[in-house]
Amino acid sequence: MNATGQNQKAANESQQKIDTLYEQQRDALQDYRLTQAEIDQLSVYNRQLSQIIGNQDKQIASLQEQIKEIEVTQQGIMPLMDRMLNGLQTFVELDTPFLLKERETRIASLRGLLLSADITVSEKFRRVLEAYQIEVEYGRTIEAYRSQNNQQEMVDFLRVGRVALYYLPLSGDGGFVWDKTSQQWQPLDSEFDRAILQGIRIARKQSAPSLLSLQLPGLGVNP
Repeated sequence: MNATGQNQKAANESQQKIDTLYEQQRDALQDYRLTQAEIDQLSVYNRQLSQIIGNQDKQIASLQEQIKEIEVTQQGIMPLMDRMLNGLQTFVELDTPFLLKERETRIASLRGLLLSADITVSEKFRRVLEAYQIEVEYGRTIEAYRSQNNQQEMVDFLRVGRVALYYLPLSGDGGFVWDKTSQQWQPLDSEFDRAILQGIRIARKQSAPSLLSLQLPGLGVNP
């Protein structure tokens, strides 16, 4: 091989080495750029994560404070609900004796509810308020129902709000009205039997609403 050929070969080998080094340098630069991009992304992520953690810490602190407030509130609500039920029971005992068993059962059920660990305080309070609302509605409605009187006889009762409570034997003769003053049932003149029966039909939606001439306790006839 002559000198020219040797020089050409050496030049080619040198160029290959240069090309290889260039490619290695280019790959290294690309890797550096990718790594730097990942570092930048991680930096952004870390900043965002720090903000999220900071916000979560604030939220946790706020929730802990709210829990403390709820615990204090619950400590006050439980005795309040107990007093409300005591007041409701006293009211029912002194009130006109309509649906007495149903109303007493409702109160007894609520007392059991207050002792239940599976029911939230808010639900307990809602149920107590619901019982009060039911009692309020009694004063705004007319109702007829069949039950036993104090003589254990099956009769038809007619409740007119909280103004008056009547009952009529199933025979339709010999009505009674509850006297709040004497706390006793007082017999009515037979002339009121028809009005009581009509009131029962109206309450059961068996007849169209109309004026009723009923005797109110201690007040005589209500035209």
